[in-house]
Amino acid sequence: MSDRSDQRIAVISGATRGIGRALVDVLAGQWGAGGTVYLTARRAEDGVAVTAALRANGRNVDWLPFDLDDSGSAQRLADTLHARHGGVDVAVLNAAFAPRDDIPAAAQARRMIEANNHGTLRFLNAFSSIMRANGRLVVVASGFGVLASLPENLRPRFDTNMRSASAIDRSMDDYVVAVETGEAGAEGWPEWVNIPSKVGQVAVTRAFAREWRGNGRRAPGVLINAACPGLTLTDATRDLMNTVFKGRTAQTVEEAANGLMPLLTLPSGTGEPDGELVRHGNVIPFGN
Repeated sequence: MSDRSDQRIAVISGATRGIGRALVDVLAGQWGAGGTVYLTARRAEDGVAVTAALRANGRNVDWLPFDLDDSGSAQRLADTLHARHGGVDVAVLNAAFAPRDDIPAAAQARRMIEANNHGTLRFLNAFSSIMRANGRLVVVASGFGVLASLPENLRPRFDTNMRSASAIDRSMDDYVVAVETGEAGAEGWPEWVNIPSKVGQVAVTRAFAREWRGNGRRAPGVLINAACPGLTLTDATRDLMNTVFKGRTAQTVEEAANGLMPLLTLPSGTGEPDGELVRHGNVIPFGN
């Protein structure tokens, strides 16, 4: 175990580009020599290159491998950080599989749900137990992730007050089957795969926070939330700006990162928000 336990430690996944990289830069700049911010990368060459570029600007950063598609990757990442530092102060799941507008839902739903939904629960399970007191565990999601995005008949599947995180997560497999068998439309699922995925992601985060809050294992002051960064121009959204987001103005990745920072740096002793979807410091009602 590292003997630098007095230093703050953060890990931000999906951080070789876009919002994740900007968030590493902003947080590391704020912490200075008082903390280390780890970014994650699927490819070693990307991790090395981005780390070198940020260090050249005076940021105290490092990198570790992480692949959202790999079912054991989140636990290995958490185990490594626990062995080095005994825990973390900030953990952000920003990594995501980005859906394409030109590919049918049936051709990409299975991979997207495996990565973005099952991957979210794996990340929450891995990191919740190593969060230090007053730690901040955040899942970057979307404002689409509310019950109003679904028809009434589907909403009970995402009841975060009554259903467990695991049960909600399993509902996403039902969605995949419905899409692949051509039954999704008849059941009322939205056509765009991103919407059910985001509702499930936020619901799992909310249910997990509720369960973890009541099991007595959460370190004092830890807050678990989902975050909506707002529409941001990234590699994932660029091709959607003339279709899904036509007529809307997108912010820069730097603006999105700065909008996320208040949630990551809530003062010690803060009790809320917890188990919420937050955008620029404001809670977005989930719907139950």
